[in-house]
Amino acid sequence: MCEFNLNFFNLIIIASVFIGFTFGLLLIFTRRINQKANVLLGLVTFIIVFWNIWVLSIDFQITNYLPHFYLIPLNYSLALGPLLYLYVKKTTNYSYHLSKRDSIHFLPVIIELCVHIIISQDALSNNVIGIETETYLILMPITQLLAIISIITYCIYALRLIKTYHSWLKKNYSNNDAYSLRWLYRLLILFAILWFLLVPYTFIDYIIYDFQLDISDYYPIYMLLSIITIWISAEAFLRPEIILLEANKQNDIYKTNSSQETTKNPSEEILTKASWLKEQMETNLFYLNSELTLKSLADNLNIHPNLLSKIINDGLGKNFSDFVNEYRVNAIIDKLHSDKYNHITLLGMSYECGFNSKTTFNRVFKNITGVTPIYYKKSIKSTPKKD
Repeated sequence: MCEFNLNFFNLIIIASVFIGFTFGLLLIFTRRINQKANVLLGLVTFIIVFWNIWVLSIDFQITNYLPHFYLIPLNYSLALGPLLYLYVKKTTNYSYHLSKRDSIHFLPVIIELCVHIIISQDALSNNVIGIETETYLILMPITQLLAIISIITYCIYALRLIKTYHSWLKKNYSNNDAYSLRWLYRLLILFAILWFLLVPYTFIDYIIYDFQLDISDYYPIYMLLSIITIWISAEAFLRPEIILLEANKQNDIYKTNSSQETTKNPSEEILTKASWLKEQMETNLFYLNSELTLKSLADNLNIHPNLLSKIINDGLGKNFSDFVNEYRVNAIIDKLHSDKYNHITLLGMSYECGFNSKTTFNRVFKNITGVTPIYYKKSIKSTPKKD
């Protein structure tokens, strides 16, 4: 009879199975605008859940109750990288449609299934469980190394997509924090690092201990991977959905980035238009609109968004976000120097001047002035103010 030796680590993994299963179902079946992207992330969560079930089945010796339980394929680690990458691709580019070509990313999963079949056949032939076979000792380290390489590689490509997406946001949105994916960027880095930490674990186990380390020795890594996966799923499900005012077509994003890299000295015509643009901003106070985007400003000025982008990038040497937010910060500074606005809080001033969140206001103000809004306000108390 098997004994269920419960400890802190396997209790956390048991909890992660139930929590992960719940979030997986919510991501896959809840009707949302980004549901297709959420389905991909839900599958990631289920893969980690299945993997944890496999880990627990070994630790709790489930085969003593269900002798052929090990025949069930529960490891799909070679699918994790592609699923995360496609999730990011779909999230950063709503107009992107998954196609049959994307199935190429999952061909390595066939290798993983073949390895499982070979190990299962060996186990049945020798009347042992899968992890006790020679083929397991030979093939599993190779499969695990391939999974680590795959996940880290796909995470790198996913991080590049997010950086490209953020660059596109700065060129098209003045208030872009609501559309930011910094949380996902940080969690993907943590996810990749944790998988990388499996390399020394596997190396020590295979070379020094002849692959004899107990499954519980891997628990710290497995537990952290489960926590990060559920964290990503929870953040994706609980955060407000990203609904861009204009479709961010992938080609437009890449075109924008490449044009920035090849910028030359602006022509006289562009410099003239840049001066005209600054006059229009100061006269019409377009920056007071918190929902101002590159397209909406271009519509107000009756010019093409591409031309407006070129004027800002080449003629002023800035991106759209910095260009607009400098006007907002300067407007707030003017108010701080005037007694007329003593009754208005800093946050109230920020909303009046076009910011739509406290976080964005504080971050932008410090980036432009080098100090926080509160520090700036205190620093001018002793200076004379405008009438």
